[in-house]
Amino acid sequence: MTKKTVLIDVATAGASGDMFLSALTDLIGEDDALLPVAASLLIYDPSFRINMESHTHSGMTGRQIQVSQNTGIRLTPISLKEVLHSVAEEVELCEEGKKIATKALDELLEAESRVHDTPIDELLLHETGTIDTILDIVGTAYLLERTGLLGDAEFLSTAVAVGSGTIETEHGVLEVPVPAVSELLKANKVPHHEGDAKTEVLTPTGAALLIAIADKFVESHDDFVAQNQGFGFGIRDLGKIPNMLSIVVGETVVPEKEEAEPAKEEPKKKETKAQKETKAQKESKAQKETKAKAEETSNVIDGWNEDDVIVIETNVDDVDGETLGTLFDTLLEEGLAYDVTIIPAIGKKNRPCYVVKVIAAKAGLKSIADVMIRNLGTIGIRYTTWQRLKAIRETIVCRFEIDGNEHMVRVKVSRSVDGSILSIKPEADDVFRVSKETGIPVRELRPRIAMQAHAVTE
Repeated sequence: MTKKTVLIDVATAGASGDMFLSALTDLIGEDDALLPVAASLLIYDPSFRINMESHTHSGMTGRQIQVSQNTGIRLTPISLKEVLHSVAEEVELCEEGKKIATKALDELLEAESRVHDTPIDELLLHETGTIDTILDIVGTAYLLERTGLLGDAEFLSTAVAVGSGTIETEHGVLEVPVPAVSELLKANKVPHHEGDAKTEVLTPTGAALLIAIADKFVESHDDFVAQNQGFGFGIRDLGKIPNMLSIVVGETVVPEKEEAEPAKEEPKKKETKAQKETKAQKESKAQKETKAKAEETSNVIDGWNEDDVIVIETNVDDVDGETLGTLFDTLLEEGLAYDVTIIPAIGKKNRPCYVVKVIAAKAGLKSIADVMIRNLGTIGIRYTTWQRLKAIRETIVCRFEIDGNEHMVRVKVSRSVDGSILSIKPEADDVFRVSKETGIPVRELRPRIAMQAHAVTE
């Protein structure tokens, strides 16, 4: 008997927020999986940008994220909580994801409060108060939701490496682990060790996320059979040591309730050894498949971005319009699908029917199939993998004044391979908000915003 298990391996190079983001993006296999969260942060820092790249070390290929931001923008603890809540709502984070994000931020702020012996509301935050802290926390919860693993798997973690030596911070030179990390580890009884790195490898945000996600910490995982995995690299160069966090999805063998008699111990040990060999073979195969997936999804053909998606279909002839309409909300608003199409058709026995077609990331197949079967009552779905070419896309922020008041609207800009603009589309929610604030109809605002965005981006 087996159960779905996720192993977070932080034994070599600890954890940080950007390593969690990179590992989960690699697991999902889409470089732009995090863009909705990053776009929601543009309101707070119009210069905020992320770039996900392929990275290789010691024969292992994964992702590494680069973040560009205005480091002069600092949030208070109250502001951090407000922004986290706002971004979580905007990307429609599920309840389980919200719990993880809230717990991570609470753990972080409470540790800082204890270290400085200061109430949370009065804390003066340094590195923790930057915009990328929200990206790390909400982004990790968002990507976990995208994997379809929340509520469906047990999350295990290895003992975490913390590093050694000293590190330069805005507080000055501090010993590793820094006080906030030490407090987090102590308060939550997290098993840890120094590791080989002679610098900080476990950041406060990384520690808080690990605490919020992991159900328990394990010393060994011999009964774990890997099926898929993602590698996330940090930006610090540790020389020969791979600055890497891995998230491995697989299954754990659940032992029978009735233990074998002592006389059967020897055969049991031999069986375990065979199981270990099988596990190693499967884990090696999973690693090779994951690396191939990472290389495949990062392709660029003649300047166009290429990735893989799944197209899921089913035919239904006994579903009412209200049920079909609800399916749109469930799949799109929860971020499970890229697009949903319902096509009228004529089915078996000349009956009117509908073809429900969903385009989504490959990692979302199980979750989408579950939603479609439960909501539509269909007894099965069919799916296939498609390759997709995408235009280069980015989100910018346009500032403009109306009656002396400044407004900011996010705008999605798509470009062709030669850099020319293909389309400019203001974010609908932002346009509606400005329309409410100013009383100007949406149909008049959209062209004004598009013209300004065109002038800025040309």
